[in-house]
Amino acid sequence: MTKHIEVIQRGERDRIRNIGFVHFMSISTFSASMGYCGLCFGWRLAHDIWGVPAGIGEGFGAFALLLYVLIFIRYFQKWKRDADAVLAEWNSPTKVNFFGTFNVSTVLLAAVLSPYNHALASFFWYAGMLLIMIFSWVLLKHWLYDDQVVESVTPAWLLAVLGPITIPVAGNMLQNPGFHDISIFCVAIGLVTGIPVIALLFTHSIFSKHMPDAVQPSLMILMAPFGMGYITYTATFQPDTFTELFINAGIFMFWPVVLKIVHVMRHSRFCMGWWACSFPTMAFANGVLHYSIDHAALWTKTLAGALLIFGTGLILYLSIKTLWAVYHKTLWKLY
Repeated sequence: MTKHIEVIQRGERDRIRNIGFVHFMSISTFSASMGYCGLCFGWRLAHDIWGVPAGIGEGFGAFALLLYVLIFIRYFQKWKRDADAVLAEWNSPTKVNFFGTFNVSTVLLAAVLSPYNHALASFFWYAGMLLIMIFSWVLLKHWLYDDQVVESVTPAWLLAVLGPITIPVAGNMLQNPGFHDISIFCVAIGLVTGIPVIALLFTHSIFSKHMPDAVQPSLMILMAPFGMGYITYTATFQPDTFTELFINAGIFMFWPVVLKIVHVMRHSRFCMGWWACSFPTMAFANGVLHYSIDHAALWTKTLAGALLIFGTGLILYLSIKTLWAVYHKTLWKLY
């Protein structure tokens, strides 16, 4: 199996030692906050459907906010102390897409905060919306103007084109002026740009060389459009036959994707890139939870509950693996 370990030249070791751990901290670390936001939404729905204690979802939401603040502080320190490393991430054709994790986690926290403080949640929503739109336009311009190679295509490309469909999640809750028009605009972006990128990713996965083991868990990002698409479309319009077809297609695709990821996790070394599968898993689980409300049946509620438990177990597993690596001071080897 491929080892995802950064090779450090001897002359760089002293400089990196002075900078500290933040040198190895990737922008994709914000995906951990996204994952816990997904847990918050999922367990809030579980409270509405099955009456589980409301404190579970709210606790996950508080932890998502705490993670976001801590990661923001540490990455800001990296930008101040090691700006070249941040610039290298931005200039990387594969890593640049993960800057979308910061943008999306910002707008998701607006939905987490909306029941508590409308003004603060609105600030996160407007800031996240602006960041997502600018980021999507910048990357789209990069794809159109610069030569691209198939090897640079990764599931993280979806962060740029599908980031906008996360905006209505909080927008429909906050109902700020113009929220409905903004939601329609964002759903349109997701449908028009997301489908071609998904087709491109499937083509690359089937016919090109296999991705490194450290990157393969990000294949779960393929499931995010089905979950988030269902949630945002039905919240902006109404559940209909199209959304029912959409979520059922995701149910069909989920199993081979998750089995692939579980196989990689069992046979390769842990790395922080695995967190990229956390929010997409919960996004799809939340989509099925909404589907079980719109189309109440024994099988939909059973599947929704199973996916919620699976997603929760996955994120707790990633949390334990991360804490173990931090405690044993091996995490820096895994970036």
